[in-house]
Amino acid sequence: MSLTERLADFAGAVGGAATNAPDDYPEWSYATYETNMADIRQLWAEIFPKLKRDIEQAAFIDLKLLEAFAAFEAGEKDKGQLAMWDIYNLQVKKLR
Repeated sequence: MSLTERLADFAGAVGGAATNAPDDYPEWSYATYETNMADIRQLWAEIFPKLKRDIEQAAFIDLKLLEAFAAFEAGEKDKGQLAMWDIYNLQVKKLR
Protein backbone atom coordinates (compact mmCIF):
# COMPACT_ATOMS: atom_id res chain seq x y z
CA MET A 1 0.00 0.00 0.00
CA SER A 2 1.34 3.42 -0.94
CA LEU A 3 1.91 6.32 1.45
CA THR A 4 -1.02 8.14 -0.13
CA GLU A 5 -3.33 5.20 0.55
CA ARG A 6 -2.08 4.84 4.12
CA LEU A 7 -2.60 8.57 4.74
CA ALA A 8 -6.17 8.31 3.43
CA ASP A 9 -6.84 5.35 5.74
CA PHE A 10 -5.26 7.23 8.65
CA ALA A 11 -7.44 10.28 7.95
CA GLY A 12 -10.52 8.07 7.94
CA ALA A 13 -9.56 6.36 11.19
CA VAL A 14 -8.80 9.69 12.88
CA GLY A 15 -12.08 11.15 11.61
CA GLY A 16 -13.92 8.15 13.01
CA ALA A 17 -12.25 8.63 16.38
CA ALA A 18 -13.01 12.35 16.35
CA THR A 19 -16.71 11.65 15.93
CA ASN A 20 -17.22 8.34 17.70
CA ALA A 21 -14.53 7.59 20.27
CA PRO A 22 -14.70 6.19 22.78
CA ASP A 23 -18.35 5.17 23.10
CA ASP A 24 -20.43 6.39 20.15
CA TYR A 25 -19.56 3.82 17.47
CA PRO A 26 -22.68 2.68 15.61
CA GLU A 27 -23.83 -0.80 16.54
CA TRP A 28 -24.01 -1.78 12.87
CA SER A 29 -20.38 -0.83 12.26
CA TYR A 30 -17.46 -3.25 12.37
CA ALA A 31 -15.42 -0.48 14.02
CA THR A 32 -15.14 -0.39 17.77
CA TYR A 33 -13.06 1.86 19.99
CA GLU A 34 -10.44 -0.86 20.34
CA THR A 35 -10.17 -1.61 16.62
CA ASN A 36 -10.18 2.08 15.69
CA MET A 37 -7.38 2.90 18.13
CA ALA A 38 -5.38 -0.13 16.96
CA ASP A 39 -5.80 0.98 13.33
CA ILE A 40 -4.63 4.50 14.16
CA ARG A 41 -1.56 3.22 16.01
CA GLN A 42 -0.64 0.76 13.25
CA LEU A 43 -1.15 3.22 10.41
CA TRP A 44 0.81 5.96 12.15
CA ALA A 45 3.68 3.56 12.86
CA GLU A 46 3.81 2.81 9.12
CA ILE A 47 3.40 6.44 8.00
CA PHE A 48 5.72 8.27 10.39
CA PRO A 49 9.05 6.88 9.12
CA LYS A 50 8.07 7.66 5.52
CA LEU A 51 7.41 11.35 6.08
CA LYS A 52 10.27 13.44 4.76
CA ARG A 53 8.92 16.91 4.21
CA ASP A 54 6.34 17.45 6.96
CA ILE A 55 8.42 16.66 10.04
CA GLU A 56 6.90 19.44 12.17
CA GLN A 57 3.37 18.23 11.45
CA ALA A 58 4.46 14.67 12.27
CA ALA A 59 5.73 15.80 15.69
CA PHE A 60 2.44 17.63 16.27
CA ILE A 61 0.48 14.49 15.34
CA ASP A 62 2.60 12.39 17.73
CA LEU A 63 1.82 14.81 20.54
CA LYS A 64 -1.89 14.95 19.75
CA LEU A 65 -2.15 11.15 19.51
CA LEU A 66 -0.62 10.82 22.97
CA GLU A 67 -3.00 13.48 24.24
CA ALA A 68 -6.04 11.78 22.69
CA PHE A 69 -5.17 8.29 23.91
CA ALA A 70 -4.51 9.57 27.45
CA ALA A 71 -7.74 11.57 27.46
CA PHE A 72 -9.84 8.62 26.28
CA GLU A 73 -8.23 6.36 28.90
CA ALA A 74 -8.99 8.97 31.59
CA GLY A 75 -12.63 9.23 30.50
CA GLU A 76 -12.16 12.71 29.03
CA LYS A 77 -14.08 12.13 25.83
CA ASP A 78 -14.30 15.77 24.69
CA LYS A 79 -10.58 16.37 25.18
CA GLY A 80 -9.71 13.20 23.25
CA GLN A 81 -12.05 14.04 20.40
CA LEU A 82 -10.69 17.58 20.17
CA ALA A 83 -7.15 16.20 19.86
CA MET A 84 -8.32 13.90 17.05
CA TRP A 85 -9.98 16.84 15.28
CA ASP A 86 -6.73 18.78 15.59
CA ILE A 87 -5.01 15.96 13.71
CA TYR A 88 -7.75 15.57 11.13
CA ASN A 89 -7.84 19.30 10.42
CA LEU A 90 -4.17 19.21 9.40
CA GLN A 91 -5.41 17.59 6.20
CA VAL A 92 -3.25 14.55 6.89
CA LYS A 93 -3.96 13.13 3.44
CA LYS A 94 -1.62 15.79 2.06
CA LEU A 95 1.39 14.99 4.26
CA ARG A 96 4.61 13.96 2.52
